[in-house]
Amino acid sequence: MRLQRGVLVGGVDPELARDLSRACHTAWTPLEFIARQVRRDVAEVEVALTRLVEAGYLRVIADRDGSGQEFHTSEDTGGGLANASFQKPISRARAQVLLEGVLERTRAYNADDTKPLRISEVAVFGSYTRPDVDQLGDLDLAIVLTPRTEEWLQDSHNPLHYARASGRTFQRFVDQLFWPETEAKMLLRNRSGYISLHTEDPRRFTDSVQVLYRWGDQPDADV
Repeated sequence: MRLQRGVLVGGVDPELARDLSRACHTAWTPLEFIARQVRRDVAEVEVALTRLVEAGYLRVIADRDGSGQEFHTSEDTGGGLANASFQKPISRARAQVLLEGVLERTRAYNADDTKPLRISEVAVFGSYTRPDVDQLGDLDLAIVLTPRTEEWLQDSHNPLHYARASGRTFQRFVDQLFWPETEAKMLLRNRSGYISLHTEDPRRFTDSVQVLYRWGDQPDADV
């Protein structure tokens, strides 16, 4: 998804809309925490969140934990707002090079037995699937991440142990829980602002999906 400065997203300033989506992308997040993350007044954030919910970019649930607060999330909305950028469009040829790099890194990640997850599937959707479109805002890819071993599932503390072993500093407890997934996405994206990764199934909102990689289809897959 590509944003343009001055062009509102669901009635919200595009940069603020993206920041709000990012602040609640990994989990259901309370209003007050989102406001602190984006460094805006709670009342202003509440209005903006309501507009983004109405536009379909976010979901909301009231009193999720008995505290009376509203919680929001941008997961599973299909909009890709959290990954949106203000960058100029790229050519299809450039997108193809980026895509080949993602597939190469996918194979490398799956070959590394020190990683806790496996990238089971990579699919492309969005403007890349339309042959008549030569200028793309970004490269939309849907990935499926699964535990590499059964043992990983047996201990709920495994993600925490893995996060702490990374030596990184995490602002929230939930960020530690999601570090294995976040790490995999970071490695695949390789710092490119044009690669937009999604873990929700794009088939829920589009028929234009092309599966490019599936773990069980690889000749070196241990199945």
